[in-house]
Amino acid sequence: MMAQLDQWKDKVSYQSGLLAATCALATLLLVGAEIVTKPVIEQRIREDQNTLLQQVLGSVQYANDVFADGHSVEYQNQTYQLFPVKDQTGKVIDWVVQGSEDGYSGPIQYLMGVNMHGEIIGVRIVSHTETPGLGDKIELAKSPWVLGFDHHSLANTPKWGVKKDGGTFDQFSGATITPRAVVKGIHLALLALQQDQQTAQAAQEANNE
Repeated sequence: MMAQLDQWKDKVSYQSGLLAATCALATLLLVGAEIVTKPVIEQRIREDQNTLLQQVLGSVQYANDVFADGHSVEYQNQTYQLFPVKDQTGKVIDWVVQGSEDGYSGPIQYLMGVNMHGEIIGVRIVSHTETPGLGDKIELAKSPWVLGFDHHSLANTPKWGVKKDGGTFDQFSGATITPRAVVKGIHLALLALQQDQQTAQAAQEANNE
């Protein structure tokens, strides 16, 4: 009886050890895979961002590594990334804003180019999980809708909203939530940029006194 009990304990110990070794190996493989794939993923994201950068800035010629020279700001419980676009003398000639707004089925990440007059040069959607055939019309590849933001600003657009809400921008048939979210996000991003510029100007004026 004691011999059988010892054999059973040995068997349980062996199985427990085998399970622990398997878990450890799986963990090592996952960590190794992350180490290998993370740089690749980051490189792909940079490539996608640079491709979109050309689209949101149009024909603007710039000299700096835009995405390496930014800062984050908080506005109405949202975080925005602001990237200065500089010429060869180091002067800021435009801004690129990256933000996110919750849509129908998840966050919608976007990139926006803005000139020094506060007018939008271009907007592109970076990523989203909206409904195919409906909400995905925010992608330029699916619809020209996103081009409707071009040349708009806080000054020349009295009502930031979709037309269904009395606003300026079109909505999609059967999918109002998605365009409403993008319009809201772009509007807040412009306000965040404006607040950041006003803060910077006030600080500069204080230093000059």
